[in-house]
Amino acid sequence: MFGKRISISPLLLRLLTLNILALFFLLGGFFSIDKYQQILIENEYEKLEDEGRILAQAIGRSIVIADNYRLQIIMTPEAQETIVHLLEKSRVRIRLFSYQGDLIADSEKTIGYRTKIKETKLADVKEKNIFRILFEKIYINIAALIAKTSNLPIYKENVLQQAEDYEEVLKALYGEENRNLRQLESGIKIFSLALPVQSYRKISGAILLTVNNQNIETKLQNFRFEVFKVFFVALFLTICVSVYLSNNIVRPIRKLAAVAKDINPLKRRKIVVPQFSDRKDEINDLAVSLKNMLNSLLERMDAIENFAADVAHEIKNPLTSLKSAVEAATKTKDKKQIEKLSEIIIDDVKRLDRLVTDISNFSRLDAELSREKMKKVDVKKIIQDIINFYNRNNELIFVIFNKELKYKAIGNKQRLSQVFTNIFDNALSFNKRNKKIEVYLKTTKNLIIINIDDFGLGIQNQSKEKIFDRFYTERPKGEKFGEHSGLGLSISKQIIEAHNGSITAENKINKNGKIAGARFTIMLKKIQ
Repeated sequence: MFGKRISISPLLLRLLTLNILALFFLLGGFFSIDKYQQILIENEYEKLEDEGRILAQAIGRSIVIADNYRLQIIMTPEAQETIVHLLEKSRVRIRLFSYQGDLIADSEKTIGYRTKIKETKLADVKEKNIFRILFEKIYINIAALIAKTSNLPIYKENVLQQAEDYEEVLKALYGEENRNLRQLESGIKIFSLALPVQSYRKISGAILLTVNNQNIETKLQNFRFEVFKVFFVALFLTICVSVYLSNNIVRPIRKLAAVAKDINPLKRRKIVVPQFSDRKDEINDLAVSLKNMLNSLLERMDAIENFAADVAHEIKNPLTSLKSAVEAATKTKDKKQIEKLSEIIIDDVKRLDRLVTDISNFSRLDAELSREKMKKVDVKKIIQDIINFYNRNNELIFVIFNKELKYKAIGNKQRLSQVFTNIFDNALSFNKRNKKIEVYLKTTKNLIIINIDDFGLGIQNQSKEKIFDRFYTERPKGEKFGEHSGLGLSISKQIIEAHNGSITAENKINKNGKIAGARFTIMLKKIQ
């Protein structure tokens, strides 16, 4: 039980990897929402500036001018009371520096002559769920990692603070408002803003306003938490969809792959290809195609077996005759008998040579047809050229067609010529003396129809089904046996079917209801 390995489809792993990877890119993008964060930071600085200017003006009113009008003194108690009055409930820390750089007041330590009571905000008593706790742990770790890689200077605070500790304060003492951004070692960012304190356009000191980014970070964290929830929902749906696709696609493909892998000539008809007729998609098409391919393969194997048996049978006859003639020739001394046997041997050797040649051509036909290119051909011209060849001495064949019509098809000119030559030869061998072979060309919307009529004895009823079989021969009376291999019409049918056409044979019936000859009908797909 524990030793059984869990098999996970490679396709399922790819689906999960690609889908989840896209989600992680989306999640990573939300951890760097710079534009939103920058807007929040800018808003924070604008608030600091507003508060700072109000405070600077208020403190400026507490400045006392000395008797010589050259010295302005900030009244520390009044300044501290102003800080208390204006920013008592503010989360901003205010520090006031004199013109000499000394720290006069600090809102975090003392206000006026009273020690400030430090307030600490209690944690939210609302119980957090596991999902939120998980998010905060991940968020804190990522934030700490980002803080370590940050280039921001570390905020340090001396026990006795001076204006020179803060660059922005020094600039403020020279009349320039200045911002700065630092971070604590924990990663918390500190925003600072320094403004000059002046009266009658003379600078008497500077105030430093600082605030941490907890407010911004809380907003960002809440926003990212919502994104995190959406991410997990999308992740769950992605996994469900990937598993569904795996079951819906991978499982049937595995079944088909197992069948394809298990195809073995020894099993033959025992192989069963699963079908998915309830599905109207590519999986069903694949199953049907695989079944058709298997059936074609089995049919081809059967055809090869039958072909081998037919070849053996056809070759066996001339070999038997040849063997008998050779044996008889070795036992007789009669010259006339030896000459007669020699003629038989020569005829049998010629017959064997013709059979081997025709069988070789027939066996290569499928492969050659699959390699040969099809192109636009004029069927009428092909037939006319062949008829001209046959009629070079005597007019044996005539053709009837409509000159205004076009007889164009997609095919191989050489192979179609071979078909018409075989049928003309067959028709001429059966035709009555002084009769001409008639060829009729017709067209329909999508077909070219060629009828080839002879005036022979026609086709016997028992031969209609066999006339296109391999090695089948039925020759006219008086014709020497063995002159034909019986492959001509079979080759013609194979070529026509490779052109997506059809060929049939039937008897012509005259007005008296008698057989007036044979008719071969060839149909090819017409093109414009």
